[in-house]
Parts: sequence; C-alpha cells; structure tokens
Amino acid sequence: MHVLWECSATNDIWTEDGSRVQKWNRTETDFLKLWESLMQKLNIDELELMAVLFRKVWMRRNAFIFEKKTLCPKMVMRTATDSLLEFKKAQSFQNSHKQEQSEARELSTWKKPVYGRVKVNWDASLDTKGRRMGVGIIIRDNEGEGMVAVCDQIRNVENPVVAECYALRLAVELCSELYIHDATFEGDAKNVIMAVQKDEEEMSDFGSLIEDIKFYFNRNADWHLQFTFRESNTVAHCLAKKALSLLEKTVWIEEMPDFIGSNLVTEKLCNSEDS
Repeated sequence: MHVLWECSATNDIWTEDGSRVQKWNRTETDFLKLWESLMQKLNIDELELMAVLFRKVWMRRNAFIFEKKTLCPKMVMRTATDSLLEFKKAQSFQNSHKQEQSEARELSTWKKPVYGRVKVNWDASLDTKGRRMGVGIIIRDNEGEGMVAVCDQIRNVENPVVAECYALRLAVELCSELYIHDATFEGDAKNVIMAVQKDEEEMSDFGSLIEDIKFYFNRNADWHLQFTFRESNTVAHCLAKKALSLLEKTVWIEEMPDFIGSNLVTEKLCNSEDS
C-alpha cells in the first residue's frame, strides 16, 4: 500500500495533470477501502485507468529496485493511457470476431458436395458415467440423398477428443471398405481436424489414432477433410446420440432411419434453394 499510494515517489504520479486523485488524502492504509472510494467517486473509464496506473506504479518500483531505472511520472501516466487504449482496441476486435463467428454459426447449413463426390459427416457423443461413446456417420451424394448411415458404440472412452478421433477413424475405415475414392469428410472437432492436417507427427495421448487416420488420407489422394460448425453437422450428431441407446452397431444403406429423416429433408431443401 505504501508503494502504491503513500510513497512520495508515487505521489509525483498522482499529482500529474490529468490525474483524478490529485487532491486525495494519501494516508489510506487499506487498499480495499481505497478501491471502494475510487469506485464511488470515479466513472468506469477513470476506474479502468486507475487499475492500469496501479500496475504501472508497481512495475516502476520493480524497475528501480532490480534495474536501477526510474520512469518519469509523465511517462507513467502516458504509457498507462496508451496501454488502456490498446487493451480496449484488442477487446473490441475480439468481441467483433466473436460476433462474426456467432453470426456465421447461425447462418451455417450443410452444403452438398460437387458432382461426382460424396460428403461424409461424422460426430461423437460421450457418456462419461458409462465410460462409453456413440459414433454417428452419414454419407450423402451430391444431391443430398443419404447413401449410408451408421450408429456404433465404443466402450472405455472418457476423453471427448479421443471420442472424436475414434469417430473419424471409423468414418475413414468405412469409406475405405466401401471403395469410396472421391469424398469430403466434414466434422465439428476442429482440434482433431487440425491434428490430422499437420505434417508433424502427433505426440499427444491420442497420437496413435491421428496417425491411423493420416494413413488412410495418405492412401487416398481425393479425400479431403474440413471443419464445419455443429449447426451444419446435425445429422451426424443425431446418429451419435442415438448410438448410445442402441444395443449393437446399426447400418442403414439407402433407406435412412426415421429419426434423421426430417433433418435430411430440411438440409436437402436448403441446398435446392441455394442452387
């Protein structure tokens, strides 16, 4: 408290032009009481500047003790103001980016693949208490028609990232077994997708699963992997959730299950309107 408020060297800063506490009493010894007074008498912008100034004062003290450097009061005030402005700009940019991302998610819909290709959406659901996961895979043609749908379960899985890795590996294994050569794999697990797409070997706990998936992609030059928002991955998500309630692996070919029927129709219609 002495360094921040009572010290004569610090008073040089508080008495600078532009300071809102020029004439304040310097005998306060309880920082919480001082902060309460500041909250009562200053507006939000002034309060934010005081918070930055307190940090600058402490850093000025450290610079003097450890580096024998002394920053003049005017410079402390100026750098505090500049730092606060930079912080607010960064916050504004971050909030703007979040807003844009939120709007993008709201507008996101499943997009059909180009002619001659299929799209493979995959997802995982997790039952942490039961230590098991559900897998959902849907393969659709360039008209949005369901070709193959899969619900499966894997036991002894608790980690969400591991669950997503297993789901993607099952999806690529399925397409390999079906001799599908032109496919776009799409999921909402960004960290898994980025791990598969990077050249370096994955050294994490789920590294062996990532390397397995890479093996399949390396063997199939016309396979592509891309990220999509959860809002564009609803059919695979429904299948993954349903998988947890089924007793065994279930595969549908051409005739799709009723519980995803409405989603398939809606997404197909959205693509027809966009065409």
